[in-house]
Amino acid sequence: MKWIMFIRLFKQIFSKKKLPDLDFIQKQGLLAVKIAQTFALRIDFLSEETCTHLAKLYTKTTPIEGENFRSLITAYTNPTFLDHFKEIDETPVGSASVGQVHKAILNTGEVVVIKFIKQDFKKKFEKDVKSLRRFIRFIIFFYPKLKRVADPVGILEHIETYTLAELDLRNEIAHGEVLKEIYETNKVRFDLSRLRFPKIYHELSNEYVLVSEFIEGETVDKLLEEKRLPFKDILEIFHIHGFYIFLIGTFHGDLHPGNMILKDDCFYFIDTGAISEVGKKIQTGLFEFMTHLAYYDFDQCAEALNHMAEKEISGKAYQAYHEKLLILYKDFKGKTVSEVSLTRKMMETIKLGVNSGMVFEKGMFPIIKSMMYLDGMVLKGAPDTVLMVEMRQFIEEFDAVKDSE
Repeated sequence: MKWIMFIRLFKQIFSKKKLPDLDFIQKQGLLAVKIAQTFALRIDFLSEETCTHLAKLYTKTTPIEGENFRSLITAYTNPTFLDHFKEIDETPVGSASVGQVHKAILNTGEVVVIKFIKQDFKKKFEKDVKSLRRFIRFIIFFYPKLKRVADPVGILEHIETYTLAELDLRNEIAHGEVLKEIYETNKVRFDLSRLRFPKIYHELSNEYVLVSEFIEGETVDKLLEEKRLPFKDILEIFHIHGFYIFLIGTFHGDLHPGNMILKDDCFYFIDTGAISEVGKKIQTGLFEFMTHLAYYDFDQCAEALNHMAEKEISGKAYQAYHEKLLILYKDFKGKTVSEVSLTRKMMETIKLGVNSGMVFEKGMFPIIKSMMYLDGMVLKGAPDTVLMVEMRQFIEEFDAVKDSE
């Protein structure tokens, strides 16, 4: 992708006159789609309408059907692969930026899904990343503050890491096993009774094709769109995901609403190709920050954010930052998510810390992205909720588990 195309892409995303052209974005390649998906979370400086529109790229991308579908499956597998199936539906049940999913029935009668990589994205994707990295460095040379405030290089590296992981479906299998092992090890000391993982058919899977159990349920994304997801279920997602983030530090790296299926009152984590890990300093610091935020103790929030930083500040710099943080949160107490966005506040808080002299490790973005997903779900499903008050029950539970370690 040429620099001029990057400029056109960002003009599409930031346009205030019309919504981004999703077909145009898809035609620019995988990196363009991944960038647009990332900006779908940036409700801190894009309109809610634009973010909702860009979020369609998570699940509503152009599918491959008919003979092209059959040709790809044949090219990706050994000659006997199709012999294991009694029936394969050629119309996909889902299509995302990297892969798509088809329902099928094994000769044994088991209902499964076949997921496959839609094309060989890797070479062009890596070339586009290299080009964009040069473009970003060129801009930073003239506007160095951008590096500290927005961390575009760090975000690009995150996009590169999790996308390359997605392009090898063996990672989805391996990362799913990691998350499942954490679940098995901790399910006695922490209530994970509503979490499930689909069965994987290892003998039928490879780098480009993954065969797994078909989950007869509905995605959280669909339930939210149709206003059918109870608030208790949204809170349970925070409960489960919060366990992985705050207590373990290893978590599903792309847990957007399209990557969870609700069946028989249980949440199935799917598309585990991206897994994220965060250092103990951020893991502990963010938990402390969220704990104090839940009880509106903004003085301690200021301390916790500083403790999260690799490079902390002190003296007059800290005093000035502390005063600005109190101003930033002066309208936060008791407000619903529709009145004050947690996502916007979190992004503004990190920006304030950076502008005040703090330096954070690159592991920040995956956690902030996860918080954005959770905040976005509440905004869609229960906009009149005072989220921080509801979070207290889980924070107290997380704290009790930490104390028992």
